[in-house]
Amino acid sequence: MYGSFAQENSCIKSTEGTDFWFGFMESRHYQEDHYLEVTVTARETTTFQITYGRDEIPINGNYQVQANSSMQVEIPWDKLEVIGSENTENKGIHLTSEKPVNVYALNWSLNSADVAAIYPVPSLGKEYFAMCYYPSIDLSDPEEGNGRNSEFLVVAAFDSTAVNITPSKVTDQLKPRDSTFSVILNKGEVYQLQSENEAGTSQSGQGDLTGSYIEADKPVAFYSGSLSTQVPSGKCCWEHLYEQIPPVHSWGLEYYAVPLKSREQDRYRILAAQNNTTVQISGRSPFTLNRGEFEEAVFFNSDPPKRILADKPVLVAQYSQSRDVDSTFTGGYGDPFMIILSPVNQSLKKANFVAYNSPDLEFEDFVYEGIKNYFVNILTPTNQTENIRVNNQSVQNEFREFPKGNYSYAQIEISNGSHQIESTGGEDGFLAYVYGFGGIESYGYSAGSNLNLTLDIGESPWFESDTIMLCYGETRTLDAGPWFDSYTWNTGETTQKISISEAGKYSVRTTTTEGCVLEDSVMVLVNRPVTIDLGEDDTGCQPYSIELEGTESFERYIWQNESGDTLSTSQKIMANETGEYQVTVFDEFNCPGYDTMQLVVFPVPEVEFSGPELVCGEKSARLTVSLTGTQDSIWKIENNFNWNAVNSSLVFPKTTRTSAVVEVSEWGEYEIYYRLQTIDGCEKTDTFEMSFYPRTTTDFDFITEAREGCQPFYAEVVATPQNSELNYFWITDAEPYPAGNQNQFIYDEPGQYDVGLIAQSAETGCADTLIKTNWITVHVKPKAAFEVDYPVALTENARISFTNLSENADYFSWNFGDGAGSDQLNPVHTYSAPGEYNSQLIAETQFGCTDTAAQKITILQSPNQFPNAFRPNSPIEENRTFMPLKTGVDETRFHLKIYNRWGELVFETNSPDNPWKGEKQNGQSVPAGNYVWIANYFDIQGIEHQKKGQVLLIR
Repeated sequence: MYGSFAQENSCIKSTEGTDFWFGFMESRHYQEDHYLEVTVTARETTTFQITYGRDEIPINGNYQVQANSSMQVEIPWDKLEVIGSENTENKGIHLTSEKPVNVYALNWSLNSADVAAIYPVPSLGKEYFAMCYYPSIDLSDPEEGNGRNSEFLVVAAFDSTAVNITPSKVTDQLKPRDSTFSVILNKGEVYQLQSENEAGTSQSGQGDLTGSYIEADKPVAFYSGSLSTQVPSGKCCWEHLYEQIPPVHSWGLEYYAVPLKSREQDRYRILAAQNNTTVQISGRSPFTLNRGEFEEAVFFNSDPPKRILADKPVLVAQYSQSRDVDSTFTGGYGDPFMIILSPVNQSLKKANFVAYNSPDLEFEDFVYEGIKNYFVNILTPTNQTENIRVNNQSVQNEFREFPKGNYSYAQIEISNGSHQIESTGGEDGFLAYVYGFGGIESYGYSAGSNLNLTLDIGESPWFESDTIMLCYGETRTLDAGPWFDSYTWNTGETTQKISISEAGKYSVRTTTTEGCVLEDSVMVLVNRPVTIDLGEDDTGCQPYSIELEGTESFERYIWQNESGDTLSTSQKIMANETGEYQVTVFDEFNCPGYDTMQLVVFPVPEVEFSGPELVCGEKSARLTVSLTGTQDSIWKIENNFNWNAVNSSLVFPKTTRTSAVVEVSEWGEYEIYYRLQTIDGCEKTDTFEMSFYPRTTTDFDFITEAREGCQPFYAEVVATPQNSELNYFWITDAEPYPAGNQNQFIYDEPGQYDVGLIAQSAETGCADTLIKTNWITVHVKPKAAFEVDYPVALTENARISFTNLSENADYFSWNFGDGAGSDQLNPVHTYSAPGEYNSQLIAETQFGCTDTAAQKITILQSPNQFPNAFRPNSPIEENRTFMPLKTGVDETRFHLKIYNRWGELVFETNSPDNPWKGEKQNGQSVPAGNYVWIANYFDIQGIEHQKKGQVLLIR
């Protein structure tokens, strides 16, 4: 069909070849030092060429790689990295070689790199599903930040290739999810699709293109992953995910999850290509996936490694998680990458690969740490471990067996550079995965596997051989896959799929036009019927419940109601509502059994009594019953109620279904019984206790020392008499009422107040109440306040005016603090000497309520003496400068000038805090002698002054 497909064995589809078409998805190319690189390894020395696009434009001519070695070629990212979504671009890269080689592609940015193993054209397919991850948007820079789109890339190897694309999420250009559209690509053209992402939303699974379906009429190369994301979301840091995805025809049924060395845990995804795919992970319950669905799981590396089995082909991806997931375990090394695992039937015998180096880089504000640790994981049958060689050295002692299956694994630390793995004996080979961890960087890829055409018509995960267990009555489809041209079943059918429902051996022979011939067979067993018995249908009166049990012999349980809503997945369930209860049980082969039971729970109304529990001084009372929770028709029937009492001293002169009059002939305690029957024959009963006693006969009162006062007023009120027969409760604004023989009442506001007391019999509980109206009178308290015109004054103007600002006062008493006083409303007082005086005002009402206000008044000595000499270099600090005025001066209105004997101005200042130091304004010292000063200023009371004098400057 296609000449480049010619191989010695057309069923074998290796990752080694001579003709490769591939491409690079968009990564963080906006970061410094970003680059793309291709590595070529070869078992024999050979030449190779790299071109790109429809016109096969060469990249630097011919290259040569030595045997068992490798060669790196940098690819110009600005020309060939695919940018954006849903555009056809001429960026396909074509590598051809004289002899078979392996090709690996590296997309590197600072703290973000991944490597993909590149498949040769004969190993490409026509049907793919994308494996990606949830986008994690960096909200600080959503357009060019750390986190960006989920994405995939299609590369055409042949002209006029029709590609049908069904994205699982809305695309960047807003193509709807689950819609199918087509593009036509020629050789060398590529088509990249990215998801739509809305920064700042928390929509689950936003933009994760995993499960997107791609189908072409000619073989294409397919890549998927993420521009940059966190694994899992919310854990730092971000990394580019980039893998070539195997075609569906190379998927398998049996996988082994080898832990990544130096990690605490790994994350896995399992993706199904067909509906009703049953998957069994060792140590876990089986689950079912439909076409395009995936299951995500975390395996802790301290647990036994897992075996993954499926009854239909699946794709398995292993993710290294973000640095912060287990940073304490790893020392902060590593970040996400994605490796597509290979099924065990795709092993190979020999592989050459490269452990990529990433150097340390120094930047202005940080040091970038490159890859520090390099590892390779190897999987092989346990009986082949002695045949495995790494760089021609036996590694048999490195292997450990899986708990399930016949396979062993090794986690080997290696150095950077070229390496070889070979299986030197036996028919079985190995699978290998290389990976590395650095600062906030990592990469991983498949170092060795095949992509052979596979024929596996199925097996159940519960068997070690090609065996299928059919459930009783089940019809199943055996599917040989669409990638063959002829099919011959031992049933005589010649179709891709056949339906089976009976036990027996089924086999098929398939061929392709290229000469690939494959055969497979499977033994089909039919399980016994799975039975479950929930018992007979049941009825009961509310509240009623029964325990329904699924017995312990089953693996899973699903309880549902008649609407199909899941009620529980446990073995047992409590049924307490009317309805149909359905259980589906699954045995060890995941075969279902069913049973149903009907439960009718008849409604019963709720009964609530209303009436007095204690009746004092009366021998009759009325009780009512409230019936709720059901329709009235349930209980509104004739002669369906009864009122009763055991004690014959209580009678019911009048009763209805919802009320009764109760009369007693003797004081005491009684129990009243009520019974109601519903239309369904259900009975509802209830009991009500009542007590009938005489009222309290003892006289009581309360007293206090003072019933009148000023706010706030405190009244200590005492009850009389005080004996054990009575319990007292004081009536207040808040309940419960305080109890006791006395109580303190606090009245914050003026007015007249009632006082109340309840006296209760300690024996019967009957009580009486005494309330005295307007018993407490509270007078308003005045508010004393005043102000003065000069809180600070000088002795030459010490006449102070006092302004009364008091409220609610009738009388006033002033104390000026110097022995003088006044009873005037707004007095004026003159202080005769400097000092500090505590003035006070007492305001009083006609009822004797008082309040006090006080204010300090300061009288300063008016300046009348001034310094007449100073010496700048005096040992006494206060003698080194000259300032005639300080006390009582308004510092904002002050001006001092200094003149020499010739009338020349030598110094001036506007602040008393800036004294003269014996210098001119420019800082030059003036000679010793007499100087004249003039000070113009306002004092603190606003009075203007001018003072003059002479001062002697001494040197």
